[in-house]
Amino acid sequence: MFLKKIHVLSAPALMMFLQSAFAVHPLVSDDTNTQDIGNQQLEVNTDWLKKQGVFSHVADVTYTYGLLANVDLMSDLPSTLSSPRGVNDGSFGIKWRFYEHGPISFAVKPVLVLASGNQNRGLGTGRNSGALTLIGTVDMAPWAFSGNVGVYVNRYALAPDRQNNRSNLWRASASVSYSLTPKLSAVADIGIARNPDVTSTINPAFVVTGLIYSPNKDVDLDTGFKFGLNNAEVRHQVGIGLTWRF
Repeated sequence: MFLKKIHVLSAPALMMFLQSAFAVHPLVSDDTNTQDIGNQQLEVNTDWLKKQGVFSHVADVTYTYGLLANVDLMSDLPSTLSSPRGVNDGSFGIKWRFYEHGPISFAVKPVLVLASGNQNRGLGTGRNSGALTLIGTVDMAPWAFSGNVGVYVNRYALAPDRQNNRSNLWRASASVSYSLTPKLSAVADIGIARNPDVTSTINPAFVVTGLIYSPNKDVDLDTGFKFGLNNAEVRHQVGIGLTWRF
């Protein structure tokens, strides 16, 4: 019974965590920015969170390569550092910025989720899944605004997971950033997603606030706080991250 409970709670929670894997930490909403041809980026972050009275510690590593001026290739590997400890479902994605006019741009981001986590320990779904996100950004320095609308198809290997979790999910979010100084930016994010729990009609909603410090053009240091707006979302989450461009 204990293991079954882990499947019901953890697999959907991991998918919700994955949905923000390619966004700039601590944000959930991604922007249309790309690395440009041949440029690379490595992001490492970790978060401590509390949901339904359970404390968790997670980490994430994301690598991005600029294939074209407006196309990025991305890979992501999240992991759980608290019990049950282990690697979660990784993913590969492409971001294509297909429209630019002045400060306005749009991008699309398809993602393939690989069943690399152990579903028997609640670290993954046990089957490959997918996601597709439409991204819009308005960059009017010192302000920048981004909005995301995404759909997700989760596939579950275990019968209890298929019975207790929705396969088709959606998420909508919007973020804002403001450059306080050339090296320091304040960021905020708000969003809502369809609840994967088939027994719940409450959709998780959240607010994120944070700071990003850039000592130089190649390095970002960040910290952020996430607050759930209802009981279906993570109640509190705090995290730190490092981004290195090379």
